[in-house]
Order: sequence, then C-alpha cells, then structure tokens
Amino acid sequence: MEPVLKLVPLSSIELQEEAESERLKNLVEAFRKSQTLKDPPIVASGLGKKLIQLDGTNRINVLRKLGCSHVVVQVVDYHDTSSVLIKSWVHVSKVNKQEFLKKLKMLPKVETESFKIGLGVTLTGHPLAAASIIFRDGNGLSIFSNSDLIRRVKLMRSVVKLYGQLIERDRQVTIESMAQLSEFFTKHKDKNVALFFPSFSSHEIYSLLEKGITLPTGITRHVINGRALRINYPIAMLGKGVTEREKQNYFKNFLKNLNLRFYEESTFVVE
Repeated sequence: MEPVLKLVPLSSIELQEEAESERLKNLVEAFRKSQTLKDPPIVASGLGKKLIQLDGTNRINVLRKLGCSHVVVQVVDYHDTSSVLIKSWVHVSKVNKQEFLKKLKMLPKVETESFKIGLGVTLTGHPLAAASIIFRDGNGLSIFSNSDLIRRVKLMRSVVKLYGQLIERDRQVTIESMAQLSEFFTKHKDKNVALFFPSFSSHEIYSLLEKGITLPTGITRHVINGRALRINYPIAMLGKGVTEREKQNYFKNFLKNLNLRFYEESTFVVE
C-alpha cells in the first residue's frame, strides 16, 4: 500500500511533543540552503478536526519560522499496529555520576529505587518509572511518583530538563535488551549512562493532548511501516505568498509525477 501524502495547513496540526530548540536552529539554516522539505512529517487524525503530529516536530516548527502556511504530510492510521509501532528513544552520554544522582534525588515529589541489572530486571526498571538510568557499571536508578499519567509526564519533563542542564544529549539510540546495552557500552567507551523512558499508547497520547499536555522532546519514537522519504518538496510552494489554488494544483501534479520505490528489506541510509 502506497503512503498517503496530503497538503495541509500547518494550523491543522497539533504537536504531541515539544520542539528541540538547539536542533531547530540548525534545521532552519539547512532548510534555507536546500529550499526543500526532504521528508514529510507523520500525522494521524483523531483529535477533532486536528491532525496529531507523530514525527517531525522540528520540521513543522521550522516551516512556521520560515513563514510557510502549509506542509506536505504522510497520514497514517494511529490505531493500526501493523502501520505504526510506538516505542521510545534511549538517550546515551557521559555524565558525572555522583552529581547526576544527587540532582535526580532532589527533584520535588519524586521517589527513587536503585537496582542492579541482571536476571529478571527490565531496562525500564520500576513499572511506574518516568525514567530509568543505567550506568556502565550495571547500577541503575528508577525515578517515579505514582500511577497518574499526567504526574508521570510532568516528572519525565523534569528529568529531561535536568538532564539537559547537566550534560549534552549527544545521541539517541535504540536499545531493547540487556545484551544490546552491554554491547553498546563495549563499543562506546566514552559513554557511561543510558536513560530509558516508558512507551505510551496512542490512547494515552490522545488523552494528554486533550488536556493540553505535550511530551518532552526526543522521547516518543514512532516506527512507521512504509514511511515516505526524500520527496524533496519545494518550500516556495508552501509559503503564504502562493494562493491556495496554486498550492493545490502544484501538489496534484507533484503526486502524479512522484516515483515511489518500496524497499521490503531493512536498510541503512547514509546521510
């Protein structure tokens, strides 16, 4: 099944995660140089008349900063697990362990639980954890409050904010097992900590958005089956200086001339 691409107003999209300010600056310059939208943001319907952004927060914000009124998006069915799988990113870096632990334990209304990785222990630690931190030496710490979803997200935001103040989040990776974590630390001697965050269901994300709550940046990872890449859509045709009719006519012709190739196997892309 081919990807569903649509031209929609930027105002019709509700962001489910916060933008990453540092990356935003770099992307603005990159977009100005290329003058193209390389990969369309991923959205889903289901929040009244609004579309929910699943991937592409920074791209959407860059287009807004550049004065665009529209964006080309790929629309997916958020409830179809064969099309969309919701996971979370793992943040890895190097940190002063003692300082980091001290600051984490000082967060208001927070409980912590120490653990040692091994048999029967999951990477996410405590089942109610807003975040779990695992160090190279195998010691971990779960940060949690209670089962309330909103409080858990607020605590997660505090952890991410603190994390950003102490160290540079230099990598986001996928680590889904103890073996992969051990392999990562073996290969990357300069890293000594990995932060794991819980995954959210589509229902939980809808619920948060209805209450006006967004998730911290760089947490939620949406794995899309059949993602459209490299459409290279001209930014000039998304601007406010182009009429609605001109935008729609150009988009229709663009779709007619779009050559899609589906790669069934997993691929690595050099960027």
